[in-house]
Amino acid sequence: MTEPPAKRRHGEHLSDIDIAKILALDKASTSQREIASLVKCSRTGVQGVLATYTFETFQGRNPRRDYQRKTTQREDRYIERALKQNDSIPLHDITNIISEHGVPVSEATIRRRRSEMGLGSYIAAEKPGLRAENIAKRLEWAMKHKDLTVEDWKRVIWSDESSIWIGVNPRRQWVIRPPGERLNRKYIKKTFKSAQVKVMVWACFTGERLGPLIVCDEGGIGADEYEDLIYDGLFSLIDDLLEPSDDPETIRIADENTFLFMQDNAPCHKADPVLEFLHENHVPIMKWPPQSPDLNPLENLWPDFKARFHKRFLELFNHPSKSLEARYRYSEVLQEVWYTQGIELVNKLIESMPRRCEAVIEAQGGSTKY
Repeated sequence: MTEPPAKRRHGEHLSDIDIAKILALDKASTSQREIASLVKCSRTGVQGVLATYTFETFQGRNPRRDYQRKTTQREDRYIERALKQNDSIPLHDITNIISEHGVPVSEATIRRRRSEMGLGSYIAAEKPGLRAENIAKRLEWAMKHKDLTVEDWKRVIWSDESSIWIGVNPRRQWVIRPPGERLNRKYIKKTFKSAQVKVMVWACFTGERLGPLIVCDEGGIGADEYEDLIYDGLFSLIDDLLEPSDDPETIRIADENTFLFMQDNAPCHKADPVLEFLHENHVPIMKWPPQSPDLNPLENLWPDFKARFHKRFLELFNHPSKSLEARYRYSEVLQEVWYTQGIELVNKLIESMPRRCEAVIEAQGGSTKY
């Protein structure tokens, strides 16, 4: 059996034969995705060929100029070590370090060697710093809960707080514009330095049910404020969950088999008065591992919620305001956006819990993609 050709290395150029194949396959009405698979190149490469050549006129390209390689194999090994050992500093600084150690090369050469080595430049993932004891507790938690079913996870009441900067787009904004129009008002991303307004919100949800969203007062959340918050927010959801059955003989009792309340380890959550308040009201609490936002599915709901709120903000307001009237209006819109949240995303997030546990176990308690 003939083995399929190896996948083309990053940066390797298409040959005349490859280009002829692409043109012939395109003339035979083969899709670009299929052509890329057959020729073992990217769809961008296929698009570039089709934009540059035609089937009827292509006769081959002039031989590519043979450039003399500026670095030896030994120097390439040193460059690779320098790139891997200095992975968090700009390429310009790495180039200076390499040149100072007797390998005088340009930044363009270092960029080419980086590409040849299969290395790239990416935005670093932001994750909480994990100490050894935190890693151990995360792994212990994941091992304890790895066999829970999705139905088990649906009985958890997930909660979290989040800060929202009014008028600030939470997502990176891309625009399609002509060259030279970078500063055209139509294409710029507007910021409002003079009136920075931050609002703190608290929310919860459980399986197939959104709980309330509470807009917190200015000044942060202490133990007293948090106790009031869960009284207004959490208990209203619990009342819904424990709504009396139509059968008068049935009595609903709250325990860990009915629901389990999840909160993280913020100081106000762990304050003795708060824990006593929850205990007195028979609210079972899930023991939560430290530094584990990746295990709380509500964390993954915030980006979508903030983006939808920002879109609504642009429709209703001209600019942020710190006035009490404006904050009251923001509160109304935040709750409007929350309660129009589709339950489909909530269900998908809860269904991901078994995979999150598996990811923590695979990472031996370390950070995950979630």
